[in-house]
Amino acid sequence: MITFYKTDAARRLYYYCISDRQRHLFVRHSFTVSWGVALTQGREKTFTFDSEKEKQQKLEQVIAERVSTGYKVLYSYFRRNEFHRLQHALRQPRILEAG
Repeated sequence: MITFYKTDAARRLYYYCISDRQRHLFVRHSFTVSWGVALTQGREKTFTFDSEKEKQQKLEQVIAERVSTGYKVLYSYFRRNEFHRLQHALRQPRILEAG
């Protein structure tokens, strides 16, 4: 699981969360993303795959896209040995500054 955040020019806060904590009923490999100004009120999409390799490739793609569009890591539960090419982005959560 990983949650990203970013703010826009009006200082609105946006979230993007990737999760694979629940299995999909019809396929073995899947993950869900949710996004919006509030994770409980945002949108959600589930990706399904035929193999774990396809799932991992899509996860890396989605993470790279979020980072490249200005999202920062709020928190992550990835292990240190996962996603070597993206470790610079997943290294440490960033803390929002007040004001």
